[in-house]
Amino acid sequence: MPRLDHVTIRTRDAGPMMAFLEKVLGAKEGFRPPFLFPGHWLYIDGHSCIHLLIVEREDDPPVGIYDHVAFSFYDHDVAVKEIEATGYRFEHDAIPDTDIGQIFVYGPEGVKIELQYRR
Repeated sequence: MPRLDHVTIRTRDAGPMMAFLEKVLGAKEGFRPPFLFPGHWLYIDGHSCIHLLIVEREDDPPVGIYDHVAFSFYDHDVAVKEIEATGYRFEHDAIPDTDIGQIFVYGPEGVKIELQYRR
């Protein structure tokens, strides 16, 4: 059965992007095969689910087909407290007709992460 393995983010500045993903998701840098191009692999629960590619670009990329990536399930109160401490902008929403709430967190270079929780 297919499953999502990882998300790749093209970033011009890996430092702030890795800091954002660590603060919001707890993602930690780990092993990355010796590719011939620069990048980083970030792990959550032992899985390399976020790959960063270093690119040269002047401005943030325009919004396109990719809008955000979602991770679930988080304790709402703990997540909000931790996000508030980072200073990143965030907003709440909910998936209609479900018990799932959403926290959208906005990071460097236009990256948007969704944290889901049970309401």
